[in-house]
Formats: sequence, structure tokens, C-alpha cells
Amino acid sequence: MTTTPATGYDGLSSRLVPEAELREFLLGCFGIAGHELFVGHADRLDEDLRDVPPDTVFAAFCAYEEVGGHFAMRFDVGVDGRLADRVGRGEFAGRFAARFGAYMLYGDAEPPGLWTVVLPDGGLLRASLEENGDRFILYAATAPIPGLPGLRLDEGLWRVR
Repeated sequence: MTTTPATGYDGLSSRLVPEAELREFLLGCFGIAGHELFVGHADRLDEDLRDVPPDTVFAAFCAYEEVGGHFAMRFDVGVDGRLADRVGRGEFAGRFAARFGAYMLYGDAEPPGLWTVVLPDGGLLRASLEENGDRFILYAATAPIPGLPGLRLDEGLWRVR
């Protein structure tokens, strides 16, 4: 029996992933059956869950939505402890970026105001982000990000504690 608490794997993706592809990825990534997963657009959750019994518990629950700026979508994946034991946050981000050929921003143990960006090739960098509603703009990173030629480079972000 796992003692790891339930957690969330939240992120921003540079690519808008169709719901069917996102569902397929999550099933494979966590190694779960279809009935253990819910995936839905954040604007339609109430409607999508209307016929689901209120005491239903999903091992993984994903809500996503489109965003603007340097990213195309935001997602929140809540996972129970046994899934967190199988696939950690960094591994999840790496698998997502590789599978969808996207760069993905997520947070784990970075200093406040900084984030980790994982590139499709598995490269990791630290970045700072400006959020304005549903618009997310990277304004500095420790290394170049393909497709963002004007991004300010700042190796000093690695030294921020």
C-alpha cells in the first residue's frame, strides 16, 4: 500500500494536444485502465460529469484549457499516490514534452517566481514567466527555446535560491 499522498501535475504546453491524444498519453503514462481516468475541458467539467455518480473516484483527473502567449494549453492532472509513485513530476513532464514534441513548463522545487521548462529532447532549463489572465509569456530562460528567438537568456537563474 502506498503512503505517497495524492498530488497534482500542472503544466503549460507549447502545443494544444487534442483530448483523445491527451487521454491516450495519460493512460499509457500512468499504466491505468480507461475507467480510472477522467479528461475534460475546464469549461465543460460540470456538463461532462453530470452523469457520473458523485462518489466516483478517478485515479487520475485531468482538466485542460487553451491559453495564449508562448503556450497553447494549460492542464491540471490530479493523481492518487500510487500513480505518483509510478511516475514522478519531472518524469511526467519529460514524457509529455517528448511525446508531443512540445516544450512544457512545470513547477516542482524551484525558487519562487521561477519554473522548469523541459524541451522535447529532454533538455531542462529554468525560466521566469509573466502571467496575465490566460496569457503566459516567458521573459527569461537559462538557454534558448526553439521557436522563441527573442527570449532573454539569463544563466543567473540557476543561481537563484
